[in-house]
Amino acid sequence: MMTALQAVTAFAHKQNLRKSFNTLAKKTFGFDFELLYKSGLWNDRYHTHAFADEAQIVANVSVSSLSLHIQQRKMKAIQIGTVMTDPSYQNQGLSTQLLQRVIQQYEQDTDLMYLFSRRGVEGFYEKLGFTAVEEHLFSIPVSAALYPVPDYRKLQPAVNPQDMVVLLDRYGKRHPQSDILDVSDAQHILGFHTLYDPEIEIIELLEPAALLLYKKIGQTMHLYEVISQTKLTWREIRDYVSQSGITEVIFHFTPTFPDLEPIAHKHTERDTLFVNKPELLPAVFQFPELSHA
Repeated sequence: MMTALQAVTAFAHKQNLRKSFNTLAKKTFGFDFELLYKSGLWNDRYHTHAFADEAQIVANVSVSSLSLHIQQRKMKAIQIGTVMTDPSYQNQGLSTQLLQRVIQQYEQDTDLMYLFSRRGVEGFYEKLGFTAVEEHLFSIPVSAALYPVPDYRKLQPAVNPQDMVVLLDRYGKRHPQSDILDVSDAQHILGFHTLYDPEIEIIELLEPAALLLYKKIGQTMHLYEVISQTKLTWREIRDYVSQSGITEVIFHFTPTFPDLEPIAHKHTERDTLFVNKPELLPAVFQFPELSHA
């Protein structure tokens, strides 16, 4: 006979519950959160809401607290993620109950709640008051001609703790680089991506003082983050991005460089964005990829 389930929160420092949480995450997503915990980034901006069967986490919904900058207006937001249920406990409405608890707890104190999920589950989130919203992808063609790349320093925060300190400190002091939609106060999410995705390259520019986070795949430069304490122009970072052999730059955020007019495409390859107040969002935008929880 199954015991009654217990609602548990903020269990990061309870080793048995954290171990069970990590086991379920590994089973569900293919990775666990122990590295995030050991790095100190599983902090008070990442809140877990779960059901436990004694010491076993059987369902979870997590909340990341962050700030949104929508058309230069700063808003309080939460992003819902790590929605998972152990297969043995599915079809009992556990995720629905947890999401309802989260919505009730946070909706009065936040301007916007949102999440990303696989396509085909629109009905589930619509019943909870969320609306599916279309995002766009931005790109520009660039010349494949050889240009000298100015000097820079490569950061490796996954292997060098001091580089992680530099990255998170710069991010915490950054000036929003998009006038349409940007995210801040999400160091724990940025740290997660840099710890878990070894393909992300991070370089520190000497002039201007900035960090660029990107991936080079074939002839395409995928630019994920531009971190600077000042608003930059495209000309200031162009030579770092338009490296040898690159013919296209894809922006994984909403670029608003004053000297650049990127091409906007409908974004069909990523998870669907669900929000509780779609009227707050601009018409054409993309949430920064490295802010996805």
